[in-house]
Amino acid sequence: MVSKAVLRYINELLNPYSQYYSDGVLNSEGMTLLRIIAREVLKEYPNLKPRFTKARRRRDYDYISQLLSDVVSSLSQSP
Repeated sequence: MVSKAVLRYINELLNPYSQYYSDGVLNSEGMTLLRIIAREVLKEYPNLKPRFTKARRRRDYDYISQLLSDVVSSLSQSP
């Protein structure tokens, strides 16, 4: 189970107008949040590692939001 802080970080990155994006691309602070999210989520879902790796490389809002939406749906389905 991921912490409430990680869920808040996910919600922050799902907002395209948050302080963590610059021109639709994650800035360094946003990358730090993504790294924290990845570390916690990959403990439970190691199969998502390639998608997080691609997200770190691409850094655009569209890919990040799709990945994090899938993470949230996976977390809501877990017992």
